[in-house]
Amino acid sequence: MSQARVAGLGHAPAIVALAAMTLALFMTTPTGGDFWWYDASRHAMNGIFLRDFLMEGGLLHPLRFAREYYQQYPAINIGFYPPFMYIASVPFLAVFGASHAVSQSVVALHAMLAGVMIYLICQRMMDRWSALLVALAILALPDMALWARQVQLDVPALALLLCTAWALIHYLHTGSGRWLLVTAAFMGLAMLTRVQTGYAVPVVGLFALFHRTPQRPPLRTWLAAALLFLVLALPSVGSVFYFSKVTGNLAGAMPDMPALWSWNNWTWYARALPQQIGWPATWFIIAGLLATVATLRSGMPPAARVFAAFALSSWLFFTIVSNKEARFNLPSIPFTFMLAAYGMVRVQALLGRLLLLALAGWAVYQAMLFQVPVAQGYREAAGLAQAHTPPGENVLISAHRDGSVIFNMRADGKRRDIGTRRADKLFVEINIMRQLGIRDRELSQDAILKILNDQKIAVVVAQTGYLADQPSMQQFQRLLDNGGMFSIVGRVPLRGDVRKDERELVVYARK
Repeated sequence: MSQARVAGLGHAPAIVALAAMTLALFMTTPTGGDFWWYDASRHAMNGIFLRDFLMEGGLLHPLRFAREYYQQYPAINIGFYPPFMYIASVPFLAVFGASHAVSQSVVALHAMLAGVMIYLICQRMMDRWSALLVALAILALPDMALWARQVQLDVPALALLLCTAWALIHYLHTGSGRWLLVTAAFMGLAMLTRVQTGYAVPVVGLFALFHRTPQRPPLRTWLAAALLFLVLALPSVGSVFYFSKVTGNLAGAMPDMPALWSWNNWTWYARALPQQIGWPATWFIIAGLLATVATLRSGMPPAARVFAAFALSSWLFFTIVSNKEARFNLPSIPFTFMLAAYGMVRVQALLGRLLLLALAGWAVYQAMLFQVPVAQGYREAAGLAQAHTPPGENVLISAHRDGSVIFNMRADGKRRDIGTRRADKLFVEINIMRQLGIRDRELSQDAILKILNDQKIAVVVAQTGYLADQPSMQQFQRLLDNGGMFSIVGRVPLRGDVRKDERELVVYARK
């Protein structure tokens, strides 16, 4: 048996353990169309759109298919987000069908890929069992376990960033042109998954260009790597420019966010860290970083330098960006944790292993007990709407999570003859999110009635009080309430981790 095969078999127990951890995360994830995060249903719908595009004739008439599909299911936003995760989900959706569970499984596979990359990177600097404990601990940290259980881009993009770091470290050790190309490919795919991963491009470029390596690839390899990256990243860059007005507001003028040069802004993500990973992991990181500093005199291996550079650049980028959520800086957590683990094991190997064992055990235990947030009621409302909609007519949805209703109507698959419409597209104008601006269309009841007739609306699913401060929405509600055209056929309470104003969905059928 070759030495490479023996080395590969040595990694098998760790990979099995990481697969089991990922499976446990997936099995404890709600997958009944009860999406909690408001745009998770749209990410799932984007993958289903590509699946339907390929399997239902989209290649023959691409523009017409896309236009008609969005008219029927206006919950896709594939132009606003890069498409790689949706592309990756197509084979699974094609084989297993369109469902929440299948879309979630693609995120789970990316989470496993992230864990494997963490293990493979760390085992270069510590023993394999310590590297496995690092990977398990990171996967089970509260924020990691949360976003690995949502159909979101964060964990898939992070997995590809970790692949980029893994390939870059190989390149730094070997100077091989093959590893330079692999690094460029993974960096491009990361940006093709989530454009914000572009913060790592300068880091990768600086290491690749200026770090001393055993050999240097020829110029043609450098040009090929640059071209490969640019081709993969181009769709994301083009999307940023196309939506520059919106992305500009998110980056530099988001309401209710701290001023750029304020102390509150520059400590925002540091103060969010205990909530993201818990206090035990926070104290471990603090102690580990201090230990890493103590080892600087003897030099840092290339992998540790890559950890530090990726973590620092992530924190710097998301601190400068005005729009802030704790999950945005998720990419810095694995790199910071790996750097801290390296320092701890380097200074005191036995103590470091014991702390990692305790921390991994605690984190996995907490992750299994964690109640994954859900928003329930939308699947029931979709079923009720389909039951009362005549063939070939449409359902109007007026709700904050209208994407969840639309997703469930498509994923159910029984009434593909029904179309859906969104009230916040017909009666008001919202610039991506309400914080960035909303404009009322100033419609009378007669004008609204004409829209309902033109759009062949047979059923309305309305969240009580949604956009109730807008005059056109008030007129719309009066039209529903007067009993002349619509009657209530059901009320579905909204349950789970929903906002205070999300109390129920009322289903109206046209008389």
